[in-house]
Amino acid sequence: MKVGTWNRRTTGRFVLLAWAAALAWLARRELGKNEAEQIAEATIRLSPEAHFFAVGAAGQQVGYASITVDTIPVGFRLSEVMALDVPEGDSTRRVTRRSDLVLTRSLRLASFVRTVTGNGLYEEFSGKVEGDSILRMGQRDAREAPVDQWVVRIPGDVVLPEVLPYRLAFGKRLEVGRAVAANVLDMATGTVTRVSFAATAESTFVVADSAREGPGHRWIPAAFDTVKAYRIEHTAAGSPVVTWVDEHGGLVHSEAALGVRMERSAFELVSFNYRTALERTGPNGHRAVGGMNTLVEAGLRPDAGGGDYQVRSSPIESFLLPRLAWLAGGRQAAQQSELRIGKPGERRDTTAKSEYLDPAPVARAVPTDVAVEAARLVAGLPAPAAKVNRLVQYVADEVTLDRSNSAGWSSARVLELHRGGAEGKAALFVDLARAQGLEARMVGGVAVVESRLYGHTWAEVRLEGAWVAVDPTFRSVPAAPSLIRIGVGTTGRAIDLVPLIGSASFRPIPPGTTR
Repeated sequence: MKVGTWNRRTTGRFVLLAWAAALAWLARRELGKNEAEQIAEATIRLSPEAHFFAVGAAGQQVGYASITVDTIPVGFRLSEVMALDVPEGDSTRRVTRRSDLVLTRSLRLASFVRTVTGNGLYEEFSGKVEGDSILRMGQRDAREAPVDQWVVRIPGDVVLPEVLPYRLAFGKRLEVGRAVAANVLDMATGTVTRVSFAATAESTFVVADSAREGPGHRWIPAAFDTVKAYRIEHTAAGSPVVTWVDEHGGLVHSEAALGVRMERSAFELVSFNYRTALERTGPNGHRAVGGMNTLVEAGLRPDAGGGDYQVRSSPIESFLLPRLAWLAGGRQAAQQSELRIGKPGERRDTTAKSEYLDPAPVARAVPTDVAVEAARLVAGLPAPAAKVNRLVQYVADEVTLDRSNSAGWSSARVLELHRGGAEGKAALFVDLARAQGLEARMVGGVAVVESRLYGHTWAEVRLEGAWVAVDPTFRSVPAAPSLIRIGVGTTGRAIDLVPLIGSASFRPIPPGTTR
């Protein structure tokens, strides 16, 4: 039937054309979205949540952690807390590291604040993204201290390790076999590194969702939750790590190559039961955990000997074995399960650049008072090696070693008070050296003393193209070969070391042993 010149065939053609145009518009709209727009739409499903974790090392629980996601007007706040109980006399003291990240709707980093507190200790490290390429960073070593600020240029979008799983999930890239990369900010050094990570498997976890008080005032699981999780391999935290995350990116389980294992559970199980057990058993078990105490706390010095070590750990994930390449660099070389420390002046690592332990230096200004003092100290010494020796001697002899937990570590404060801990002595040396145009950096690691691992902080300075370890706490140039570097830009305190090497043992290999 005709309606004027408009017939059913024409109507059908018009409907099909309109339908095709709508599909083309929809496809263009969806395919034309960038990753940020896709994530911003997907995060509508990201609701407030809180998860709790038992933190284990060397076969025992040594603390607990929590991860909380909250919605805020500009996006989200992601808070991560880790609390460790460090042996001190006949008891323990709690050291807590807290990271608060403000993220946009597309999960881009807007700002962060990281604090470390405990029994007089206070450290604050912060950053705020300005525009597309500026990160304004700040640091202070006491609540009342002024904030030392500097600017870091970043290559566009950067993330912190804590955000990676969420970006993967809401970017619709949480697929087995798919590898992606991201610009990851290292809060220890202020440097940005391109890190690859991939979902390699999926599985189902059964975790305690709630708890009730049982016999003997011990908490027991009241309900369980079945969680589908994806396995992600990465090195964003500095060492090889395997994490299992749920479909929204929330952590379910994680394990570092030589460090801690985190397992999701109910709050009462990871906190109340743990505290009760710790009060009953005391701190002796924690003393067996690598890096729990420092040389300074124990009143020890690093051994003058050293050399080669057999590194042992028992991770569940086979991906993490032997995986020691992240410890290589400078005088350290790794091969299978062995770590070798070179003699003074000997460079054991044959690679041009260590992927993990040779980041670019941070462009931060040296305090004026420190620069003036450096010029006075090395006046008339043209050789870099002579300058290094003079600066190490000055810090070791003129700066009183402060063994308290509240010891300052900023170079300006240490110079003003002529007092500081191992961290403060290392920081002062680094800035004195940098003021003289030398490339220097703080490092944290361990010393093996009578089969136990004690934390320590020292420095490295580049001389004739190679990093040379120096120890301004114990007046050693070069530093004792028994000192094993674990991280750059970090310290030898438990909160920095235990997550990386708390489950490992370093056993000296006798000289002349055939390998």
